Amino acid sequence: MNDTLVRSSTVPGYETGPDNRMHYHWLMCHLQEVATMHANREGFGVEHLRRKNCFWVLTSMRIEIAELPQREKTFALTTWSKGAKRLRCFRDFSGRDENGKEIVCASSEWMVLDSETGKPINIEKLDMDLLPKRDSVFKDNLKRIRPGTPVKELESIKVPYSSLDVSGHVNNTEYLRWGIDSLRTQGLDTQNINSIRIAFLSEVFEGNTLKIMTCESKQTGSELVGLNETENKAAFALQVK
Repeated sequence: MNDTLVRSSTVPGYETGPDNRMHYHWLMCHLQEVATMHANREGFGVEHLRRKNCFWVLTSMRIEIAELPQREKTFALTTWSKGAKRLRCFRDFSGRDENGKEIVCASSEWMVLDSETGKPINIEKLDMDLLPKRDSVFKDNLKRIRPGTPVKELESIKVPYSSLDVSGHVNNTEYLRWGIDSLRTQGLDTQNINSIRIAFLSEVFEGNTLKIMTCESKQTGSELVGLNETENKAAFALQVK
């Protein structure tokens, strides 16, 4: 057993934009992938939970970016579990460039849901060794953001089949992609985002209509909320700086 996993890869061209830097939603894909790999390797991954009739869901993530990974350069991601507290499980990440410089750090919160009821399960009662480490990439604890009051609609999206993941609902990375693209239409310099906070509030399915809206906020930066018009629920909240 190993309490960390390191995954090193060369950044392919299709994950980068005109500036030869990785798109933010692809960065989030890498974070989720390395988390899945670690959990699967150490016996608390997708198949293990499936046998217990439950599954992991990502509920919140904070990403701080000093520099985005570059095209055709090496990007190494390290991840580790920080254990669980009742309904919540925590995981951190550190990303380094080919010179070993830390350019990305992230913290995340996860839950386990019952496959039949969709309700959260007390993770501490699942008898899993999550190999927790005390190391934290941030001094403060991860706080889940809440959506502010919607103000202005930026975009309306009818969810296509290609946005679905293995569970049949919209993949988390799609919300970040849609949110960043919407902010770009409002003049945001998307090549210089240093901080991303995103919370996932409810599931969205193929054919649902998602409205991306700006929010009233006392925070610096930009804030969005994604409203599932079909289900009349907030689907995600996003803050970027």
